Amino acid sequence: MAQYQALYRQWRPQTFAAVVGQEHITRTLLNALRTGRLVHAYLFCGPRGTGKTSTAKILAKAVNCQAPRQGEPCNECSNCQRINAGNSLDVLEMDAASNRGIDEIRELIEKIPLGPVEGRYKVYIIDEVHMLTPEAFNALLKTLEEPPAHAIFILATTEPRKVLPTILSRCQRFDFHPLTAAAISGRLREVAAANQVQIEPAGLSLLARKAAGGLRDALSLLDQILSAGEGEVITAARVAAVLGTARLDTLLDLTGALVEGDGAAVLHLVDTALQAGVEPQRLLEDLLDHTRNLLLLHMDSRAGEFTGLLPEEVQQVAAQAQRFTPRRLLDLMERLQQAGASLRWTSQPRVLLEMTLVGFLVAPAPSLEDLARRVEELEERLAALDGAREVAAGRHLPAAGAMAPVTGPGAASPGRRVAWKRPAAPAALKPAPAGQPPAQRAGAERAAAGGTGSRERSQAGGAVDTAAVRTPAGDQLGLATVQARWPEVLAAARQESVHLQAYLRAGEPVAIAGDRLTLEVKTDFHRGMLEQPANRQKVETVLARVFGQPLRVEITAGSPATPGSEATVEETIDRMRQYFGPDKVEVRE
Repeated sequence: MAQYQALYRQWRPQTFAAVVGQEHITRTLLNALRTGRLVHAYLFCGPRGTGKTSTAKILAKAVNCQAPRQGEPCNECSNCQRINAGNSLDVLEMDAASNRGIDEIRELIEKIPLGPVEGRYKVYIIDEVHMLTPEAFNALLKTLEEPPAHAIFILATTEPRKVLPTILSRCQRFDFHPLTAAAISGRLREVAAANQVQIEPAGLSLLARKAAGGLRDALSLLDQILSAGEGEVITAARVAAVLGTARLDTLLDLTGALVEGDGAAVLHLVDTALQAGVEPQRLLEDLLDHTRNLLLLHMDSRAGEFTGLLPEEVQQVAAQAQRFTPRRLLDLMERLQQAGASLRWTSQPRVLLEMTLVGFLVAPAPSLEDLARRVEELEERLAALDGAREVAAGRHLPAAGAMAPVTGPGAASPGRRVAWKRPAAPAALKPAPAGQPPAQRAGAERAAAGGTGSRERSQAGGAVDTAAVRTPAGDQLGLATVQARWPEVLAAARQESVHLQAYLRAGEPVAIAGDRLTLEVKTDFHRGMLEQPANRQKVETVLARVFGQPLRVEITAGSPATPGSEATVEETIDRMRQYFGPDKVEVRE
């Protein structure tokens, strides 16, 4: 019985016209043959199975054909037939993957001066040329630069970046593109019809997608399918079963269960696919490709040509794509990609697959809005924590639960004490509630009352009487106005930076003279931050925006308390609640 020849060998193209999907190369070579503009060295590069070696042999036949037809070889003369049979002495093929050393290249170079035996040119085809060693490349370099007139070199590689630049500069480069799914499907349909076998269009589409742009791979897969066909119509289900891949309807059901949040259906579909013979890694790959198609069709409904799907399949995928958001699709793709990379390290691939899909349901990736909100809350808590620590260190607050008497004008009840409840954890500290701080509100009331209960403030070594600073006549800004509108300043500062607002919360306006505003900040940390030129400029910008006139800011630490100037009970309690939160301070009679 005659030995069976594989389909990719039976259907290897014998003319430039028979090369599928590389018209930009075959047209150029045909024009060069017709006009006699042949060069001595060509570099054919591209993915596997795209026609590099086949085109090289067609070119070798065309330059030696005894009766060419518009540049095409006739495939009937003795030269063409010997080249087709692999018996020509004028065409030498060399596999650089197994003959990569300098000795093999030297042996080849020694034969190059010998002229052709039967044709006009001696053609040297070196496949996988990137596998040559640097020494072998250097040995070949001089010959490529100045070859004899009868020699033509055709170098083929899948990785042109590994070829030395000195070799690339001496070759005419042609890049072979991956074939489209439509081109592969058309060729497979032709081959199946020649073998008297009918395959469903969905099955051909699946074969074309699995070939990943390589026609040789597609013909090998078709050869496998034809062996299992037994003469009847080959369905898409049988193609999927033979290839061990998931069908499109399975992938649609699986992603449909994901978008609906049905975890039970997801696990059932995974089990069904694995029971049908689909490996977990293959299912991950198929699901990743399907999710990519969903994203493409969600972004552009006209992107069906990039998916390799049939028109009716494109409609199904596009309809489901609208049920997802781009963010969810990207999240699913990222999870599948990570799971695929982790499969090699796990002994439980099914568990990893199920964890990935169920994790997509129960732990969705946060949106950008959620992340921004969480960052903002974290910044507020950190700022409040910094302020609380500085205040506690500067004022020597008592330990948690300690009772301290409050003295001063507002101490109406002699036995009244304030207890501070220390927070259980730093995360419990929260920023003061929005609105005017009670201490500032009390200061504004004192200023409006003509300075009753005011305190002496020091500035640059001298005392400033806040009672003497009143709202001048006309449009001039007064201290009472500044204190009353201080919440607006804090709100405007927050727009600049949450940290800037925290620094200003630690201080209060105590004096104003012309365009100079004095802020008292008793904590060293916040005072130091506000005295930095950048922060001072931001504060002055905020003040100008709120009050409509430029104000220069001066920072003071304040003077030590003098007898009779103690804060009122209400002011002390409000200050503590401002820094530590309203639920952290309680008043006991």
